[in-house]
Amino acid sequence: MQGPLPTVAALPVSGGGLANPATAVALSNRPTPTPNYTECPVPDEVDMAGVTPNARAMIDEIARFLSAGGSPVTLENHLRTEWRVLGETGVVRSDLDLTGEGTPDVLLTMTAPDDGGTMVLLTCTDGRYAVRYQYSAGGGIPQLIQIGDMNFDNTPEILFTAEVCAEETNCANVTQLITWQGRLGRFVSLLGGEIESVSVPSVSDVDNDQIGEVVLRLDNPGTAETGPLRTGVTIYDWNGAGYVQSVTQLDPPRFRIQVIHEADRALERLNADEAIGLYQLAQTSPALEPWRNDEAPILESYLLYRLLLAYAYTASEALLPTYQTLLERFPDATTAPVYVPLATTFWNAFQVTNNLRSACLEVREFIATRPEALDLMNSYGSQSPVYTDNTLCPF
Repeated sequence: MQGPLPTVAALPVSGGGLANPATAVALSNRPTPTPNYTECPVPDEVDMAGVTPNARAMIDEIARFLSAGGSPVTLENHLRTEWRVLGETGVVRSDLDLTGEGTPDVLLTMTAPDDGGTMVLLTCTDGRYAVRYQYSAGGGIPQLIQIGDMNFDNTPEILFTAEVCAEETNCANVTQLITWQGRLGRFVSLLGGEIESVSVPSVSDVDNDQIGEVVLRLDNPGTAETGPLRTGVTIYDWNGAGYVQSVTQLDPPRFRIQVIHEADRALERLNADEAIGLYQLAQTSPALEPWRNDEAPILESYLLYRLLLAYAYTASEALLPTYQTLLERFPDATTAPVYVPLATTFWNAFQVTNNLRSACLEVREFIATRPEALDLMNSYGSQSPVYTDNTLCPF
């Protein structure tokens, strides 16, 4: 931020113009007043204003009401029955000393008129209530997951989440973890960034060290919009300064396309041995499930094509048998999936030039005439890899 500073009369370094030069030192070292966190308003009968036009006016009115001696009970009743901003999940709590100053603070979650789901923390300082923290994400009312001392520092932490939707069907829980920082005089985040997830995190002492970890269980197998998702668990642990992602343990892939995605990533890194093992697993494992009912012949032909690429890169003797298997499995070129003529294009070009790059150039020209080669692999949802002609032939 930039702005003009007001013109001020500076003290001369020499102390000239003062009755005593030591006065300059005394003035420059004048102490700042210490905020009084214990002198809070005396409870009184106070009325609240009518419906406010926006979030800022609403929060200002709440601070004014509490500073005038209004009770949190009256505040909650007004928010629920008059302003109607608490809904079914909004809360007003005044039983928590979140700053450690010896007096209860006021925490509320609601739907603000123009900000959507909002959480506000107000503390009493020098006889009046002021907002010390405000969170608005434009989504649902924030949900309080846990309030308490998670990291054994004698100061309570607040773990909360709010559902935010980019579109009607594309929603995620955005989670924050905050605590009061006395030397800064404000609430600060203990996470490097928001945790965005489908499920709501929980708190558990996973390693029995008296420190609560934030545990995110990845238990959603995916939807038609996201595509197949890996399940498992991610743990955020305290490192002495903040909570950081420490462990992510994924369950074995459930769907065949997930193994293929892993194999494709390995081949794109030119790790052909790893890719071949994963392609073979996707080809033979009876435990892997289909994501779509019509994908079996498509993925079978795609697997054989990708194996053809990997064997060509490693100069494996399995190159010719793999191509022969592809032709045997799909003898009718007119009804075969697009990856059969794609493989033939690669095979013919590679036989002539014995050059992977030249063969891939031929493949990319073929893809330009048969865009379904990309469309089929890009039809597995927003969370799946995005395929390009370079992805389908990475050399």
